Amino acid sequence: MKLLSCYIAGFGKFVSQAFDLSKDLIVIKEDNGWGKSTLADFIECMLFGMDNGRSKAVESYFRIKYAPFTGGAFGGALTLSLGGKTYRIER
Repeated sequence: MKLLSCYIAGFGKFVSQAFDLSKDLIVIKEDNGWGKSTLADFIECMLFGMDNGRSKAVESYFRIKYAPFTGGAFGGALTLSLGGKTYRIER
């Protein structure tokens, strides 16, 4: 599987943010607090879904931890290729 692109409509600090992931090697070298972990967690949520909310601990509950800072709904899209086919996941 190869990630091609990522669009975050609302997830934590990211709102209407697009990322091109189509190159062979992607390096994200940014300062602390930029959103590297947020981006990784967004990709995880797109692939596997968000937790069901049974835990109230913020560390384990993405819906609280990554509620869009500006309000509004969670959402985005992830485009990937697998086995010669291209897929788009939208949530």
